[in-house]
Amino acid sequence: MKFNKMTGVLLFAAVFALVAVLGGAIDAQAQQKVVSLNKCTVKDLTSIEDFKLPEKLAKAIVDYRTKNGPFKDPLDLRKVPGMTNAWFEKLNPVKKDGDIVYDPDAEPVLSPSKC
Repeated sequence: MKFNKMTGVLLFAAVFALVAVLGGAIDAQAQQKVVSLNKCTVKDLTSIEDFKLPEKLAKAIVDYRTKNGPFKDPLDLRKVPGMTNAWFEKLNPVKKDGDIVYDPDAEPVLSPSKC
């Protein structure tokens, strides 16, 4: 098979498009791990893969947010009825791009004491 300039350009464009599509798919997968605690549903919360948040607590988070408005600070989640220290540490809410989110890759909000 003989390659000419046009074939090379088309091949380059096809490879570039494939890399862009695969890169977008990988980025979308990474973004799916992050859950906005100001926009999530009960199902979103109970579907977090890293731990099994009880449906009752997930509902309490959504209900509290509905009644009191969006969370402005990660520590606001401590006011949710049923939110224990253990669940707060697992959920590890962080502020990211002006939103309060669950991000499995985030540094712990409650860092251990250095005393």
